[in-house]
Amino acid sequence: MTDSVESRVYIDTDAALVAACERWAIAPFLAIDTEFIRTDTFYPIAGLLQVGANSELYLIDPLPISDWSAFTALLRRSDLPKVIHSCSEDLEVFQVLFQCIPQPLLDTQIGAALAGMGAGLSYQKLVMDCLGIHVEKGETRSDWLRRPLSESQCVYAALDVLYLQRIYPILCQRLEEKGALAWWHEDCELITKQAEKPLIVTEYYQRIKSLWKLSGRQQYILQILCAWRETEARARNIPRGRVLKDAACFEIARHAPADSSQLGRIKEVSPGSVRRYGDTIMGLVAEGLAGDDSVLPPPAPKPLTSSQTQHYKQMKAVAEQAANELGVAAEVFVKKRDIEEIIRTGSLPTALSTWRKALIGDKLISLNEMKA
Repeated sequence: MTDSVESRVYIDTDAALVAACERWAIAPFLAIDTEFIRTDTFYPIAGLLQVGANSELYLIDPLPISDWSAFTALLRRSDLPKVIHSCSEDLEVFQVLFQCIPQPLLDTQIGAALAGMGAGLSYQKLVMDCLGIHVEKGETRSDWLRRPLSESQCVYAALDVLYLQRIYPILCQRLEEKGALAWWHEDCELITKQAEKPLIVTEYYQRIKSLWKLSGRQQYILQILCAWRETEARARNIPRGRVLKDAACFEIARHAPADSSQLGRIKEVSPGSVRRYGDTIMGLVAEGLAGDDSVLPPPAPKPLTSSQTQHYKQMKAVAEQAANELGVAAEVFVKKRDIEEIIRTGSLPTALSTWRKALIGDKLISLNEMKA
């Protein structure tokens, strides 16, 4: 493995990318990272893609590339692992640029948590833990669409895939020694499946906080409003908050203003939003008020009662003890929302129906049944 990023290869033509893909096709795995800008747009704009393969480093400039077919074929190749750290935002870049999710994908942040190194481990901490090397992150917020890229930007980007190539076999060994390698693969497969099925526009209202405070009719207005906002933001390629912020959507649904004057008195709604979208918003509110009761969404789950909270704490303690015995970060082993779902529904959540079922899922279900 090279100890320097000076030998990196810069790819900015279709022909060079095809030639690189031929070399990557025989690699045991690909280390991948992305740099992008998403300040003023709905969709992320890729500024650079980094690939580490066969102990080599590559920087792909996506701006002049027009033919991604060879690279996309590698992303889809099931026998070629793609290694990424903290993949959630990268997956959005892949969806926009390639209309696909890398398969199979292995997220080193998840692998580190399952190896007992801690939940939500940053790339810098992961490199220090595995390699004893300090990584500077000075270019995190730089302009990745500026050309030419600076030397410091290129070095920063190349280091990500340089160290990922070293970390991957270390993580594999640690996980294999504790019998957890299959867990890593299974968790990452679940993430990619979820990424391939993004929420439809009529479901985005469910992301709004304190949804349970709204009546069924108010939630229906919010559902309609958020679906419109999603469509508008995508069509104009601007952040959702540039159309309406979450708090504004919530308060419009709660107050159901009858006219633009009442809309303007909601402090969370800016004057600009009233001018640009006032008539549209009032039409959406009217639609929500006129809808038949049969179209109202099901009630949002309320916070746990005091008795349920005590039960939750007991179940959480059991889960944490099991995580400690397994040497797995508790936050990754069982999430708060999964325990709450068991308490509310009595059913095993998807995340606990995998390898976790025998280790903790069945036990939590039994505890819940005993309490009931």
